[in-house]
Amino acid sequence: MTFKVTTVRLPEETLEALEDLTNKLQRERSDVMREAMKIGIGEMTLRLALELYTNGKISFGRMSELTGLGYRELSISLKRRNITLRYGEERLDEEVDQPVG
Repeated sequence: MTFKVTTVRLPEETLEALEDLTNKLQRERSDVMREAMKIGIGEMTLRLALELYTNGKISFGRMSELTGLGYRELSISLKRRNITLRYGEERLDEEVDQPVG
C-alpha cells in the first residue's frame, strides 16, 4: 500500500479526542487517524447511498454496489434508520410468476 501525506486542520477538541483515543488503544496516532478516516468515509458513503435510495434515485442493488455492503448488512442499516425497504413492482411480478417448490 502506498501512502501519501496530506494536511488537515482540525479543531483542538478533535485533536484532544484523537490523542485520548490513541492512548486508550495504545496505538500510533497515524494508524488511529487512518482507521477513523476509513470508518468515516464508509459511513458517509452509506449515508449518501441511503439518501439516494430513499429518494428513489437508486435501487437496493445499486446501493449495495456503492457501499460495498451485502444485502443483509444494508437491510439492517435500513431497519436501524427506520427506512422502509422499497420493493419494486417489476420485481414483485417476477417473484409472483415463479413456480413454487
